[in-house]
Amino acid sequence: MSFLLLKKGSKLYSILKLKCPRCQEGDLFDVKNPYRLRYLDKMPHYCPKCGEDFRREVGFYYGAMMISHGSTTVIAVIVHFTVFHFYGWAIAPNIISLLIILNGLFPVIFRSSRAIWINIFSKYDPHAIENKIFHKEEMEIKK
Repeated sequence: MSFLLLKKGSKLYSILKLKCPRCQEGDLFDVKNPYRLRYLDKMPHYCPKCGEDFRREVGFYYGAMMISHGSTTVIAVIVHFTVFHFYGWAIAPNIISLLIILNGLFPVIFRSSRAIWINIFSKYDPHAIENKIFHKEEMEIKK
């Protein structure tokens, strides 16, 4: 069952692999390594394979902040209960653990939140590459 969820064509595949939600072949981010912080938020304007617009409108990814907030909260609760199991209500181990783990996971949470957000609004199309969308900017460059 879990193998079927990770096959090309599923939203989970697109989110975990950080691929274009329409064709699931183009990369959502210019640089694959999320820990190269200079390029953390750098995305191509369009999918290089199918032409899907990744910057649909100004402020489109503000909704990804809510996804990020939710996933950070879940991680914080898990870390808190784990630390509580070993140290009780001591505040220092909780804060130190949360700071280390959330700072370490920030780039992954940031990118996966954007991937989840764009996948909410896009649908997989197995013929997306054949039916590539050409944009005005691309047409001007080709002339």
